[in-house]
Amino acid sequence: MNLFFDEESQKLIINAKKEMYELKHPYVGSEHLLLSILHNEELDITKKLNKYGINYNDFRNELIRVVGTGSKENNWFLFTPLLRRIINNATYYSKDNTKMVTPYNLLVAILEEGDGVANRILIGMNINMNRLAEDILTDEIVIKKNEKLLLDEIGINMCEKAKLKKYDPVIGRDNEINRVIGILLRKNKNNPLLIGEAGVGKTAIVEEVANRIVSGNVPYKLKNKIIYSISMSVLVAGTKYRGEFEEKINKILDEAKNNENIILFIDEVHTLMGAGGAEGAIDASNIIKPYLARGDIKVIGATTINEYSKFIEIDKALDRRFQKVYVEEAPHNLVMDILMELKPIYEKYHDVVLNKNIIGRIVNYSNKYIFNGKEPDKSIDLLDEVCAYASLTSNKNKDLINYELEIKKVKDLKNVKIKNHEFKEALIYKKKEMNLYSVYNNLLMNNFIEKKIYIKNEMIEKVISNRYRLISKEEIEKRIDCFNSNSIFNIKELLNELKKYNYFKNDNTKNILLVSKNVVEISFLIDKIVKNIFVNTNYIFIDMNEFKDYASINRLIGSKYEDNYLFQSIKENPFTIIYFKNIDKANGRILKIILDSIDKGYIENYNNEKIIISKCIVLFSSVNNLNVVGFNEIVNNDLNNEFDKVIYLDPICSNN
Repeated sequence: MNLFFDEESQKLIINAKKEMYELKHPYVGSEHLLLSILHNEELDITKKLNKYGINYNDFRNELIRVVGTGSKENNWFLFTPLLRRIINNATYYSKDNTKMVTPYNLLVAILEEGDGVANRILIGMNINMNRLAEDILTDEIVIKKNEKLLLDEIGINMCEKAKLKKYDPVIGRDNEINRVIGILLRKNKNNPLLIGEAGVGKTAIVEEVANRIVSGNVPYKLKNKIIYSISMSVLVAGTKYRGEFEEKINKILDEAKNNENIILFIDEVHTLMGAGGAEGAIDASNIIKPYLARGDIKVIGATTINEYSKFIEIDKALDRRFQKVYVEEAPHNLVMDILMELKPIYEKYHDVVLNKNIIGRIVNYSNKYIFNGKEPDKSIDLLDEVCAYASLTSNKNKDLINYELEIKKVKDLKNVKIKNHEFKEALIYKKKEMNLYSVYNNLLMNNFIEKKIYIKNEMIEKVISNRYRLISKEEIEKRIDCFNSNSIFNIKELLNELKKYNYFKNDNTKNILLVSKNVVEISFLIDKIVKNIFVNTNYIFIDMNEFKDYASINRLIGSKYEDNYLFQSIKENPFTIIYFKNIDKANGRILKIILDSIDKGYIENYNNEKIIISKCIVLFSSVNNLNVVGFNEIVNNDLNNEFDKVIYLDPICSNN
């Protein structure tokens, strides 16, 4: 059922079982499904039924008067053949629209069946069935199109999804949304291009425009417009032979040209450049230019700043057809407002309870510990992941899983008995199976009705820890206490420093200089500490002997010609242990850059992107003789000014 039914439809069918159970009826029928629909007063279809004088209490009372109630509760949930047919028909109706069964599809299937207890009860209540059916069946959500467009096959009708409330509300982007709408209203050059970093909400702005078109909250000239989202990858797919791609994209552009209500939305619009441009063919950007130049079609594009500069800005003919709308990253207070607006949606979806303090913590943790993303996207991602984690680890879900496993086990035993013709034993297992199903269904209903999973602060920390493979401070202390290095050094001072580090408390890099004549032994020691204490933590080993020449800095931060560099993994996981061996052998300018970056909390790569290192543990090692040419030019005489801690590792006496 989960593959074809949306969340509301699943609830309706589960609550239909509940209605049957409370009325002590032997089967779940169309009347119980209609009761379940009427019981949910928030549904649009329920409000429409209410206009005809059909409400939950009246229908239930009429059902009891006509059919009556049973004498005992029935723990077996069996559907009538008519209800099974209604559900199958609802599945069929959904294929022309969302491919997911909605409450609307279920009601349409009940009315179109024309028979059954539900329809008879309605007739007995003097409801004008012809008028009701005509009103419901002509609703614009389920109208079938007379002409099938190629856009319907390979594109996504964003206005259709907006009607079904598939898009979350957009907060604090009124300026950008109004600018997009204003550009679409222009006579010439009416193609908006949204430019901003990944995650700032470019696509969400287009979704909100679709929401406003559906709700009618747009100027008259934009009413009845339809936004189709198309992807270059889908267009290119299946075009094996020369000319197929051009034919496909020209057909789509002609459809948009011939229907003035169609607006195309191309996310990652820079992919137009070179798409489909095989040998002897022209690419998508050159195909679309004449349509844009003549004003035959309206296109909304979206891309990042770097990709705009790299691909679109250099093509002046394409660039001047678009009007640019810059989308900045949302500030902290706006992110709070966005998450507070999304709060009830995520509470309902995950069956959890969120409060304002937790929302604030999610935004703060996202800002402090997630660096490879932009707001509000990364805060919304963290919110969703925390809610999913809470739902996954809740006792209620564990109970459901346990019952599912038990039911499967009993089913398998029953089938074995049937194969062996041991029918009496099979009947015993059958009864046990039905009893388990009854308890399972009650648990399932309670999961939909009750929301008792409260999101707590430790859940947020746990999600971030899982994402970056972090170890708790308590676990680090426990492993340090049990750690036996068999080292030739006295490492008590070093271990005490590592104990102090707390991923969720320390806001600055922890950097320690280890000084000894035996740097090789230090390397073995660090490797053992990482493997035994900081298990699975991201670890980078850098021998500064290889960085005597300043040009070798490209190996650390990359270059125009070399995308792979040592600090690259820190972008994905800022909680990293970095070990610089033999820093006294490094080029002075490189060492200066590293030490300055530790002070700032970040280092810039070749592309001027900030790589955050403020959450790293940085270890340095050097020989005892610090009077190396070039080293003292960089490091002050007072080493404590440059490092959080300087530890001189002396060998332990042999008798110890």
